[in-house]
Amino acid sequence: MKKLQSWKTVLASKNKREYCVYVIGLKPSFANTKSAKKQNPNFVPGPNKRCYYVGYSSDTPELRYKKHITGYVNKKGHKTSSPKVFNYGYKKNGLRPKQYKKYNPIDTEDEAKKIEIELAEKLRKKGHCVYQA
Repeated sequence: MKKLQSWKTVLASKNKREYCVYVIGLKPSFANTKSAKKQNPNFVPGPNKRCYYVGYSSDTPELRYKKHITGYVNKKGHKTSSPKVFNYGYKKNGLRPKQYKKYNPIDTEDEAKKIEIELAEKLRKKGHCVYQA
């Protein structure tokens, strides 16, 4: 019976979902869009001011970035990529791991949502233009 319990523990840990937050660099032209202005009313462009997309996912940041950039459509036919990243994201080297690496992995979806919001606010406070959905 002891082997059965430990096997259940192994299965539970394998099926446990982890989450990650990620940051994707957006082109400076994104700052001129209506959605950017709505989420960043105080943004002032400058030489060291960047545009970012902040999100969370149960996928790795690398896989999620690839889905955004390619306009990924899932098996049910739903587009799961963000039009902001698809249209304004850097197609090569768009991930910004220095901004998010220390937060990952995250145990729960609620915690990932909370960290996503906090990370976006942190970047806004530094004067960057940030979009988060």
